Amino acid sequence: NALAQDGRPDLTIAVDNLWPTMDPVIGISTTGQRVHFNVFDTLVRRNRWEDPNGNSLVPWLAESWTRKSEFVWEFKLREGVKFHDGHVMDAEDVAFSLSAERLWGEKPIARRGTRYARGITRVEATGPLTLEVETSFPDPNMPYRMVTPIGFVLPKHYYEEVGTDAFGQMPMGTGAYKITEFDPSVGLKAVAFDDWWGGDVPAKSLHFQIVPEFSTRFAGLMSGEFDVVVNVPSDQVAQLKTKSGVKVMEKGIENYPMFAFNMLETELLPDNPLTDVNLRKAMVHAVDRVSITKAIWGDATFVPTPFNFPEYGEFYDADRERKIKYDPDMAAAMLKKSDYSGEELVWHITRGFYPNYEIAAELMVEQWADAGINVKIELKDNFSLAYQRPFHLLNMSMSSEFSGDPYRPLWMDWGPLSSRVRAKHSTWKMTPDFEKLGEAFELAQDFDSRKQAYLDLVAEWEDVTPGMYLWRNVVSYVVDEDLDWDPGNSAVTVFDNLYMK
Repeated sequence: NALAQDGRPDLTIAVDNLWPTMDPVIGISTTGQRVHFNVFDTLVRRNRWEDPNGNSLVPWLAESWTRKSEFVWEFKLREGVKFHDGHVMDAEDVAFSLSAERLWGEKPIARRGTRYARGITRVEATGPLTLEVETSFPDPNMPYRMVTPIGFVLPKHYYEEVGTDAFGQMPMGTGAYKITEFDPSVGLKAVAFDDWWGGDVPAKSLHFQIVPEFSTRFAGLMSGEFDVVVNVPSDQVAQLKTKSGVKVMEKGIENYPMFAFNMLETELLPDNPLTDVNLRKAMVHAVDRVSITKAIWGDATFVPTPFNFPEYGEFYDADRERKIKYDPDMAAAMLKKSDYSGEELVWHITRGFYPNYEIAAELMVEQWADAGINVKIELKDNFSLAYQRPFHLLNMSMSSEFSGDPYRPLWMDWGPLSSRVRAKHSTWKMTPDFEKLGEAFELAQDFDSRKQAYLDLVAEWEDVTPGMYLWRNVVSYVVDEDLDWDPGNSAVTVFDNLYMK
């Protein structure tokens, strides 16, 4: 890799694409977050450099936080942190980044951040380096929200001067690298920000270059043009491990491909067999997810028990088993109890989006056919086509975002504000019990009562079976073997001095 004159490398990262805006909330996406954490800093950070699952929180732009009352948290900020133009960060910048105008008002600029800001009613700079955040309900997890994209601190003066759209094309943060060029169809360049409050910056520059085809990305790595290549197709991992001069990293990430059962009767689907819970449970009993996952992924991943993920910290229980396991006899018994009589069930899948999803789907369709359940896959070219009714099953994935706590996806992505419930492509109406248990979970304050509320909510979800998890998603990188860099269990690429030596 190209060593710069000052001894630091100029890194080139070959990516499949980049999000069209680099505003870190408007541009929430895997393709955006490859860049965001190099350019911006969050108030609080997850420690993945020592624990790949990132279960512990580290003070970052916030030096400390205290809960002042049931509804109010106070954050104390680091002194002397500079934005890329030399302007010194203060509490007004943080208040702006978390403001009603941006996140939680009537018409917020960054609507995609609203779900992370749920219940916030006041954000106020109470001193040059102190900030209060007030919520409408008691929230013991406020610091965990500050590791998500809404925790990124933006420069109020610059944002207000250039406006939302221009900011997204040439953003500025307090991070280790400063953007110098961005063209969403070509790539992004950033240079080391040597006034970074976090210490030495290990690379002289970063160049995220868009190279859609993996074969071209890999050829560029072998020729020395690229240092890091993202998104290695899983069927090529084994072969790449034998190549000299490069190393392959397979990382389990906090995203779980699954499908939702459409449990609703609509005009286009008046007699939907999946309103019957017996059929839904029969379908889960009928597929051998563990063998399918093993055949496709080897040891790179596992089939999760619903909402029981390693990144949940103390809430995670490695011994907890799925309620509905592979059991053809149970599948037959449940099917017999149901009113199903061979109707074709249509499964909408977005072509090529989730790695290995289509291969797994074909294997499951065969196992359902053996059980007497008729499922037909319809591949769609994009999500808006996949979301068009009628469908019986819908591909999707769920991410867990609040480290150390099961709030997402369990309540955030299945509760009253979720697309499962509210979107045009919604697939279920919450049961009264799920809603009641979810509200109890949201209000539970101490760990023991919160853990019990979480287990009760999961039990209700499993009882209803509105969907089925496949596996924990895997991202694979192939990198120059001389590069001392490890992203932890994450699709987010960070090239600061904690992840790169």
